[in-house]
Amino acid sequence: MTTGRCVRDLLAAGIAIGILIWGAVGAWTAATVGNYPWNAWVPIAYGAGKGVFLGLLAGLGAATGLTRWARRTPKSIAFVGALVGGSILGTIKDFNGPPAPMVYFMPPMPDERWYWSTMLTHWSGKIMVPAVVCAVGLVMLVGRLIREPYPARLSLGTNLMLALAGVGLLILPEIASSFVPEVQGNGQHVNEGVIAAFYCWAVAIPAITVGAWRLLRRSAPISVLPREGDVLR
Repeated sequence: MTTGRCVRDLLAAGIAIGILIWGAVGAWTAATVGNYPWNAWVPIAYGAGKGVFLGLLAGLGAATGLTRWARRTPKSIAFVGALVGGSILGTIKDFNGPPAPMVYFMPPMPDERWYWSTMLTHWSGKIMVPAVVCAVGLVMLVGRLIREPYPARLSLGTNLMLALAGVGLLILPEIASSFVPEVQGNGQHVNEGVIAAFYCWAVAIPAITVGAWRLLRRSAPISVLPREGDVLR
């Protein structure tokens, strides 16, 4: 088993799962936040874009299950590592105070209203639940990666997942914005969709590039050099 190859597969899968899971969290936010109609898709874009970084951290955490000292309990260690990686940033932010309001005209939530029940509800529903789902998916992959011989098809699958997730993130602003009313007036709410779209594209293009590059590299023919003593004809 090539550890480096396994880690790269975990990172690719983590990013793809992260885009899907935290994009779903963004959709939940969009459905419950009561934002302006033309901004309704913005939380989805930010959630899916954020999933790239959180999925990457979760994949790095899950890679601890492939280390030598994790031989006896690789899945348990991978789960804990992925859970910490996917939730650490959100946990730090929540314990440092309330998040910025999703509706642009709302004032920031006061600390006395945020701590503790509101914070715990937000932390458990929008941070820990997606982190657990992402960790479970990565642990299933770790269980497959530690088998011998190395399942080479997994590299193809994870690279394809990454490329497709990046494509979905790239076209998300165009698809989502087509279902909302046309932006009217001036102000911060008019520019919010444009900013969210650029954010999506900024994280989608590297994901597509890496996924496509790994797919092309895997499909490239491998040249075998002659060994010493071989007779060339």
